[in-house]
Amino acid sequence: MTKSERRDSCSPGLANALPPQDAAKSRGVSQGQVITMPDDKRALDYLRQFGYLPVEAALDSPQGPAAVRACQAMALLPATGALDAETEKVFERPRCGFPDRKGAREGGLGTFVAFGTVWDHAIITYRINNLSPDLDSGRQRSLMSTAWDRWASVVPLIFRETDGEPDVEILFGARQHGDAFPFDGPGGVLAHAFFPPPNAGTLAGDAYFDEDETWQEGFTGSGFDLLTVMVHEFGHSLGLDHTSVPGSTMNPFYPTPSVPAADDRAGIRAVYRRHIWVASLYRDVLGRRFDDNGLDGWVRSLFSGAGPQDVARGFCYSQEYSGQIATELYFALLDRAPDDAGLAGWRGQLQQGMGRQSAVVAFLDSAEYRAKYPADDAFIDSLYRRLLGRPPDAGGLDFWRRRMQDGMPRFEVARGFVLSEEYCRNHSRDLYQRYLRRQPDAAGWRDWTDQLMRGLNQQDALIGFVASPEYQTAVEGWW
Repeated sequence: MTKSERRDSCSPGLANALPPQDAAKSRGVSQGQVITMPDDKRALDYLRQFGYLPVEAALDSPQGPAAVRACQAMALLPATGALDAETEKVFERPRCGFPDRKGAREGGLGTFVAFGTVWDHAIITYRINNLSPDLDSGRQRSLMSTAWDRWASVVPLIFRETDGEPDVEILFGARQHGDAFPFDGPGGVLAHAFFPPPNAGTLAGDAYFDEDETWQEGFTGSGFDLLTVMVHEFGHSLGLDHTSVPGSTMNPFYPTPSVPAADDRAGIRAVYRRHIWVASLYRDVLGRRFDDNGLDGWVRSLFSGAGPQDVARGFCYSQEYSGQIATELYFALLDRAPDDAGLAGWRGQLQQGMGRQSAVVAFLDSAEYRAKYPADDAFIDSLYRRLLGRPPDAGGLDFWRRRMQDGMPRFEVARGFVLSEEYCRNHSRDLYQRYLRRQPDAAGWRDWTDQLMRGLNQQDALIGFVASPEYQTAVEGWW
């Protein structure tokens, strides 16, 4: 079923779940009193519509006062449980049509209020079904792009308009507009949207705007700012629920900030933590911003069953990262840029599983390096300075000089350095500082040092760090 066909496919039960709103009637209310007048449906309909009260419950049921209190809390009113004058005003406020509470009842509304989910890819497509006659079409498209960009600045997602089958369909409609959640005319509900799949079936992600409203750009007129409402609704399309936190984009009552606030940023980053982790591998391992298709491909792999170790290995033994290691070794050990043939050869070996330490030893044992340091003492001195970052101590220089005099070949001397406790300890400390942004703890430092001394590839140690739960959690706050 296509997105275009899906609006006729909703369960009839959904339409019946949202009764029309009647005008509220004035009445006197004492503190703590819940009104249960049978001819006044406004409070009852509102509390049911927005998920506070089960459809089978009445206001004078045990759930009634709790439902009123929850509604008041969302509207930032004192949670008294009384349908007082201030609470009555809440029922008149323009707002999002997305329910405020999940699981208040079972049945038809469940697909609409179900727990938020996440898109299993990074390139999210949207199609504009129609535009409002209230604004210039070019400006509306620009505002939609801006609204998506507000979320793309918070999490690594790419939003693209398409003429084909989209993830998200955007539609302006009045009253019955095809999704079993009719709009209510001017004022009241301004728009609604659906969580990502599998919620709402083929409606997943869609965002619909009430054409009975007057849409405008800005707040100076009598209409509603389209950008503000779109940023809020697209938050639902990405998986965010409503919040009662003041000053948050995802508060249900208009107007809300059109730039995601701290609570919104924390929420969307928690939802898209796996996307952030993959994007962080581009930044921290490859040293660059992600490319759109690459990010999308790795995210899809994660959601298709690949584990963090698999994805991290893909980065650490990639052609790109292997080429970076080889280039680094040319500059660090041979003091020159790589030639094309040499770079291709080393890159291929590293990509096929050669450890970085083995490549270091091979560089140090090469004819080119031998020509730079033909004398044994000069060779040993260079290993201290290039690998350990310090001049040789007298005892160490004498130790290695005697080994070479006894016939130890240069590659064995170089191997002794890269498997030494000092070298491995320095490298493991660097991994903690660079990838976990902290100093190593004693036990972890000892363990990684021991593994490197036993010959663990440095790329495999890196995989262990960036695939660790600590790194995966920390990058949410570093994005």
